[in-house]
Amino acid sequence: MALFLGGCQRPAGGGAPLVYAGSGSISDTVLSPLSEGFVRRGGPPVEAKHYVGSGEGFKLLMEGRADLGGMARSLKSTEKARNPYYVIFGYAALAVYVHPDNPVPTLSRAQLKAFFTGQVKNWKEVGGPDAPVELVTVHLSTGSGTTDFFREAVLEGASFAPTHGFTHPREVLSYVASHPHALSWGTLASDVHGVRVVPVEGVAPEPEAIRTADYPLSRPLVLATRGVPEGPLKDFLDYVMSPEGQAIVGQSFIPVREAR
Repeated sequence: MALFLGGCQRPAGGGAPLVYAGSGSISDTVLSPLSEGFVRRGGPPVEAKHYVGSGEGFKLLMEGRADLGGMARSLKSTEKARNPYYVIFGYAALAVYVHPDNPVPTLSRAQLKAFFTGQVKNWKEVGGPDAPVELVTVHLSTGSGTTDFFREAVLEGASFAPTHGFTHPREVLSYVASHPHALSWGTLASDVHGVRVVPVEGVAPEPEAIRTADYPLSRPLVLATRGVPEGPLKDFLDYVMSPEGQAIVGQSFIPVREAR
């Protein structure tokens, strides 16, 4: 079990791994290269032992079963009330994906809500072809920060209509790339091919628009500890926020600090 703050801190440089729990959007992308860079600096590795989503990751953190909790969303008021220490280390965006042949130039949040709650079922109602919309998502499991963010920011708490569900985001994008009438969303990634990203409210998910939240589906990326970090926990968070760490974050997301 990972040891926490105020108790037996590990000495800086090497030592037992720090345990991460939380968002797969973070653990699947930047956590491994950040860990590798931290190890090169003399710190212990950071291991993603709990791929459980943002909410469950925070719970495991506060139970003392992880050193770091990762959230691909803002902390909820109930989470802040437990007084964790946390840093925003980058920004992500939810992108809306369609087939490249889909002519719809932009979608509003209201239109996305109408699609994903089943109120609108044909592309012609938003200026597209006369064809039924195929809703495609990852499996809508609870605890996913990405799903929670879409539900809150777009559906405003409403229930999802039935969707064609896949286990991994790559499977979702592969399906959209081969189905002209598909519609989906997911964490914006730079290495996506075969699909088109649709602006939301007329704003494309460009880096500065994401950082300033002018793009409507922007969200922060958070690393949390159970209290004020010391020892290797503090060293790792310092590394994440350093120019080297932020450059690694920038390979997958929008860093808090622009490279100079």
